[in-house]
Amino acid sequence: MSPAENTAFITGGTGGVGRAVVARFLADGYRVAVPYRSESEWKALASAHEDAGRSGALRGMVADVTDESSVARAAAEAASTLGGIRVLAHIAGGYKGGVDVERMEARDVRGMIDLNLLSAFWAAKHVIPHAKRTGSGRLLFVSSRGAVEFSAGAAAYAASKAGLHGLVGTLARELRKDGVTANAILPSVIDTEANRVSMPKARFDDWVRPEQVAALLAFLASDAASAVSGALIPIYGRA
Repeated sequence: MSPAENTAFITGGTGGVGRAVVARFLADGYRVAVPYRSESEWKALASAHEDAGRSGALRGMVADVTDESSVARAAAEAASTLGGIRVLAHIAGGYKGGVDVERMEARDVRGMIDLNLLSAFWAAKHVIPHAKRTGSGRLLFVSSRGAVEFSAGAAAYAASKAGLHGLVGTLARELRKDGVTANAILPSVIDTEANRVSMPKARFDDWVRPEQVAALLAFLASDAASAVSGALIPIYGRA
């Protein structure tokens, strides 16, 4: 295996889902780079994987995933320190809802588009050249059940995630001759601390666990999934 073949660039890696994805990829022998904004969240992640940090298997760099130049710098730094990037796992994203379209503010619409769609676009754009060089690149994205089953008050979120689906399908077409695949997974509610706080009366056991999300992404990153591209894969648990 060449040095670049077990390398991953994981956006949102310091969040509730991202931490599980980082842990899984490290356990699978990857060298991982994580762009981050919160120093305290990065320190918590690095503390949980001290051995990986000491060995250089886990690297972090400050970046704003909604800003192209920032993402470009982070991807270049990651490729330089890891020896390449084969896998993009784009976990970064967010939700803001509860407001009907007629009452939505422009800043909230733009915020959802920037965080859920443009961030994915910039991450893909600046990882693609590195993924192509490996001949087996994987572009992986976390979308949402809310992009295919709509809820009142969540128009901007749904639109941003539906736009992500268009990006994934287009990437699959553009890169099919380069050995690079592009896929998205569509979780229902993920069992994170933040979601438990916001929905305290829900049945947590019905939700998807972060480790299950990580396992699906790890499969899509593997050689066994080389024939899968352009897929939108549900992972709903019992929710």
